[in-house]
Amino acid sequence: MSVKLKVYLESSFVSYVTGMATSNAKIAADQAYTRQWWEEERSACDVYTSNYTVQESVDGRQDQVALRLEFLKSVPLLPSRIEEEVALANKLIAGHALPEGETTDALHIAAASVAGMDILLTWNCRHMANPHTLPLTRDIVTKAGYVCPAVMTPKTFIENKMMEDCDV
Repeated sequence: MSVKLKVYLESSFVSYVTGMATSNAKIAADQAYTRQWWEEERSACDVYTSNYTVQESVDGRQDQVALRLEFLKSVPLLPSRIEEEVALANKLIAGHALPEGETTDALHIAAASVAGMDILLTWNCRHMANPHTLPLTRDIVTKAGYVCPAVMTPKTFIENKMMEDCDV
């Protein structure tokens, strides 16, 4: 019997899974990976999000806000541990793992870390799933006494899973 991965869905995941069709080929491909992950992978995982995702999901066009909020009804919220999350987010910013002004991005990483998530799914590759800053992020989270989740895109998750199926 295998243990389910604990996966945190950041707000960009929610935006892509509920987003309207677009003529931008890269965004359309990313949306397709996100929907594929939701349809094919979520049942093998325990999926969560946080109030930070809900707060970010209320910005934008009202029709899209309604779709995001409806989607989020199907995703359990992590219990809020605000003091720990804010303290860790501040360490991430003070340690330059994330730039000043990116407090919500830091809070997503902090919430997932404090809650013991295995994976954080995001399309934010500038500040979160950035291979250049992730080692620093992991170091700060570890020194704070937590285990940093693997921060990746749905595409990376799917591609890594496909590699596990290879007989190499």
